[in-house]
Amino acid sequence: MHSFGQVELEKPTNRTDTCRMSDRTMVSGCSDWSIAFKQQCSVLYAADGVADLVSKRDAALTMSDYDRAIELYSAAIDLDFATATVFANRSKARSNKMLWDDVLLDAQKVIALDSHFYLDIS
Repeated sequence: MHSFGQVELEKPTNRTDTCRMSDRTMVSGCSDWSIAFKQQCSVLYAADGVADLVSKRDAALTMSDYDRAIELYSAAIDLDFATATVFANRSKARSNKMLWDDVLLDAQKVIALDSHFYLDIS
């Protein structure tokens, strides 16, 4: 038995016994909390006005506040308000921070969402 924080893990006795009930309960509890938190954030996001938050994201990018722009575009993506434009703009902010791996991942997501989207990261 191994102790990890306050969770005790036992070695599985066979391949089908991959975790104990307490582990499944913990994962389920975390998942439930995560879903509830995301729903609360979505409500707050909508209550503040999507247009206002969109303008804040775009203003941060325009003002070359790339860290803030990345944070705001990432929040939109995390709250399921993602579009090809959101990924493209986050990619543009990341390119100005020279985060090339992240730029590529966002650009690939843009193409997956809209293969005809024009991505200008200059």
